[in-house]
Amino acid sequence: MTLDQFLAEIRGNLPVVVGGTVTVLVLTYLAVQQARRRRVLDPSTLVPSTPAPQPGTGEHALAWAPPEQSYADRRGSVRREGAPVRVLLSSTSLRSGTNDGYVVDRSTGGLRIVMQSAVPPGSTLQIRAVNAPDTVGFVTVIVRSCRKQPDHFEVGTEFEKTPPWSVLLLFG
Repeated sequence: MTLDQFLAEIRGNLPVVVGGTVTVLVLTYLAVQQARRRRVLDPSTLVPSTPAPQPGTGEHALAWAPPEQSYADRRGSVRREGAPVRVLLSSTSLRSGTNDGYVVDRSTGGLRIVMQSAVPPGSTLQIRAVNAPDTVGFVTVIVRSCRKQPDHFEVGTEFEKTPPWSVLLLFG
C-alpha cells in the first residue's frame, strides 16, 4: 500500500479517524488528571497544628498524625479529597466506650478512619466530627474492615444510612 492509497482510504473514513483521535486525546487527558489526584500528600500538611482540646474528647486526644493516604482502590462511589478530620467515635465494642480518630478518606458510601484501637468488622460505630455544631448528632457506620498498621488501625466503614450532604461535608 502506497502513501497515496493510505491517504485516500483515510479520507473515506475521516469521521472514524477524527473520532478515534479525539477519544485518545480525551482518555490521555483524563489519565493525567487522575494521576495528579493520586499524588501522595506531604505528611506535614495532613494535620494542622494541634488546637486546644475540644469538649467531649477528654483524655482520648490523639498525639499522633494520620498516615499518608493511598488512593489505589476500586471504589465506585464519589470520593472527596481533603485534610484529615478529627472525629469522636462511640461504640460498645470500644474499651472505654469512646475514642478519637481521624477521617482520612471519605466517599458517599463510607469513611476510612485511623485510630489507635481495633474494632471488629460487623460492629457499628457512632461517629461525629469534633468541629461539628451541637445541633448535628452522631452518624451510624458499620465497620467493614480493620487493618493493623505499625502505629495505628485503619478502619473501613460504610454508612448505615447515607447522611445529608451538609453532614457529609463535616467529615472533610
